[in-house]
Amino acid sequence: MSALLQLACFQMLIYAGMWAAGWVILGEERKAVLHWLGFNLLLALGLGLVSLRPAGDPWFTVVLANLVLAGGFLLLYRGGALFLRLPVRDGELAAAMLGCIAFALWSGPIPHGPGWIHPGAGTAALIGWTLLAGSWRGRAALTAQFGARTAWVALSPQVLYGLVQVLRAHQIITLDATAVQLQTHSAANELLVYASMLSAAVFNLVYMFLIVLRLMGRLTYMVDHDALTGLFNRRAIQAMLEREWARWRRMGKPFTVIALDLDHFKQINDRWGHPAGDEVLRQTAGRLQGQVREIDAVGRVGGEEFLVLMPGCSAGDAPAVAQRLHQALRNTPVEVDSQAQLQVTASLGVAVVGVGDATVDKLLARADLALYRAKHGGRDRVEFDHPPAAAEVAARQDALA
Repeated sequence: MSALLQLACFQMLIYAGMWAAGWVILGEERKAVLHWLGFNLLLALGLGLVSLRPAGDPWFTVVLANLVLAGGFLLLYRGGALFLRLPVRDGELAAAMLGCIAFALWSGPIPHGPGWIHPGAGTAALIGWTLLAGSWRGRAALTAQFGARTAWVALSPQVLYGLVQVLRAHQIITLDATAVQLQTHSAANELLVYASMLSAAVFNLVYMFLIVLRLMGRLTYMVDHDALTGLFNRRAIQAMLEREWARWRRMGKPFTVIALDLDHFKQINDRWGHPAGDEVLRQTAGRLQGQVREIDAVGRVGGEEFLVLMPGCSAGDAPAVAQRLHQALRNTPVEVDSQAQLQVTASLGVAVVGVGDATVDKLLARADLALYRAKHGGRDRVEFDHPPAAAEVAARQDALA
């Protein structure tokens, strides 16, 4: 058993090295990674102490070993909470660790009567509670951030090993404590060590996989979103327009495009500075998003230029929607600092898809034309470019023919 325990110890050191490299490379996840590094180091230390039984000092190889293992799983629990952006509950973790310490000191490393309970019972119970409670707490966050299937894959091994540890705590309490100690050579103990090694591999690989998924999600977000406002960028909104255009050509579903430009934005930058201009853009983005539906898309397509895509919005609905957006920007000043509020207005050009639009670029050109009329008609207003009627389109085609 000693050789098998040392092999498990070496395995944990490999994982610790992996997380040490991750700590150097990763940025925002460093706090969680540091906890998982500590988890593997404490497991390696604890298993190393266990492998010294029965020759070593029992206070080190039994009591300290169990407390080190318990502390490692508490680090795993806390690291998972940090990674999922959950409250860490340090008071709860401290109480659990103090209870485990008190139980280990009360039990002692050597049997002192017929009712003696090995300190490993407290460790196994704490590990089981840590894994089961962590799984229960993290299930909703994992599902929200990575999807139900990924959450199920990530939590199933953790729940199973937690149940194994609860069962082991029960066995230590109800059976002969000396028979279930890890250094005792038995098929059950060997199976437990192998299960622990497999579980450690799964824990570490799953968390690494989740970090990769999160990084991929951030990269995808950065590709499709404007860094300053969080809105869709030009590339993303263009792709959405193309899809909506194809849907209209296939099923006749109407949609509306609103081109929006902030009035006299250069004066804001010149007078108040670029940080104030950035704040105006951020607050403009927030107000636009607050006025549209979930199915609508808002994009920043230039310095102070925005584009709103509204699927299902027909010519009868577009005027009210555009006026609502216009008033939302006009009626609420933007706070650029504690002492300054800016009155920000915008010019809007609205175009609803119609039979005369040969391409999506033609539709965008009509929205830009309406915006041009709004800017040159005095700004702070909404202009509409109504699509030509079918008869007018047919007449133009006949004239070209």
